[in-house]
Amino acid sequence: MNNKINNSFEADMNSTLIDSEAQLNSAFARLKSLTRTKPYPSEEARRQLLLSLKTTLLEYEVPLLDALQQDFGCRAHAESRLIELVPLLGEIKHALKHLHKWMKPSRRSLHMTSWPASGKVFYQPKGLVGVIAPWNYPVLLSLGPIVGAIAAGNRVMLKVSEFCPATNKVLRQILQTACGDEWAEVIEGEADIANQFSQLAFDHLLFTGSTNVGRIVMKNAAQHLTPVTLELGGKSPLLITPSADLVDTAKKLVFAKLINAGQTCVAPDYVLCHESQKAELIEHLKKVLADQYPQGIASPDYTSIINDRQLSRLQGYLEEAQASGVQCDNLLPQGPDTLEGKLALYVLHEAKEELAVMQDEIFGPILPILTYQTIDEGFQYIQQRPRPLAMYLFTQHKEDEQRCEQSIASGGLVINHALIHVAQSDLPFGGVGDSGMGAYHAEEGFRTLSHNKAVLRKSGVNLVALIAPPYDRWVHRIVAKFWPHL
Repeated sequence: MNNKINNSFEADMNSTLIDSEAQLNSAFARLKSLTRTKPYPSEEARRQLLLSLKTTLLEYEVPLLDALQQDFGCRAHAESRLIELVPLLGEIKHALKHLHKWMKPSRRSLHMTSWPASGKVFYQPKGLVGVIAPWNYPVLLSLGPIVGAIAAGNRVMLKVSEFCPATNKVLRQILQTACGDEWAEVIEGEADIANQFSQLAFDHLLFTGSTNVGRIVMKNAAQHLTPVTLELGGKSPLLITPSADLVDTAKKLVFAKLINAGQTCVAPDYVLCHESQKAELIEHLKKVLADQYPQGIASPDYTSIINDRQLSRLQGYLEEAQASGVQCDNLLPQGPDTLEGKLALYVLHEAKEELAVMQDEIFGPILPILTYQTIDEGFQYIQQRPRPLAMYLFTQHKEDEQRCEQSIASGGLVINHALIHVAQSDLPFGGVGDSGMGAYHAEEGFRTLSHNKAVLRKSGVNLVALIAPPYDRWVHRIVAKFWPHL
């Protein structure tokens, strides 16, 4: 760590930690006041903030990776870099490249009765944006929304997860260094502070987390009619059609399910495959796992579960399933089932629908595999359940792709891969129904965090005066006759 960062951390030790209701309200009042006195930051100001965030992020790479390792117990630096820093840097670069175009008002056509006049949509900052970040990707899902908020000209208050204290400390210093206290504040604290946070009169509130907590956040926001963007996860299915390449599918499934030990909102939650494919698929999964994790969960590249509470929850799913007669197979038999907060990848065969593992978002290395006899059964199974955040389809047939695009409602659709859509800077990301509402990333994120204000500028002759009362004049007889064509 260089001297600059060392000095920054020393300064941070003396900075104010905001983790009480009084401090929260004070920070909110201060930033809210700034949004009124400086409501429209220039393009150059936004650009400088984004560039500063990029530079600071790169400077703090090692402290961030070390902090993530400390909070998770075991999370390889290479994995954290790939899943947190690479996509985040991509978002910043994308925003910088397109910011001028996004900010430019869009011209609109006007009705002939308004002529001569001009119309446009002006993208005005909403003001003060609240971001509630989860623990599973504490860097990407904290700073990612802030990139969109700053690009749109907003100030931000970020509520970080109490499960990641080491990472939070580095995030606080990054934002202080890059943006200063005029643009962003980091809020810590337990669930009670998060509850108070979501009740503040933000101009927009973005929450990433569970569906149940999302309902509470939306209810709290409704007190002030605060618009919300909710990223809620859910049970994302992976449907394998009979035409799929099972070798390729197994490689991509292992990647998507075990990156961050399955603690990913868009990780495949369960697999649907044809009954004739199941045995072969499992054998391919075992081969991929043996190649990637030769020491089983003892491998330093196998990520730990974030804390004992989450590990106990996952073990509870397995215990309930086994007690009900469901076969649960450890696909990493070359090592122990659990080790220092790690849990081996288990396949659950035909898990019963009433089990908790089939009702809850799993968020860990447990993979139910269900089978169908006809592809229609597979599609119908998904259609009958709450709309997922992501849908994964493996097929070689265009008809299956088209059917999935048109008949399955999901936040996103990935064909012949999984998970990678989240890291695409030019694709929106968001849920639908139980998996959330609204979207951020890319231009859609800029629009979400802007007020799309209609602006009409009138000049010249006032044609509207011609149609003013009294309504028995000649012009109204013409309107009555020809109005369908106006």
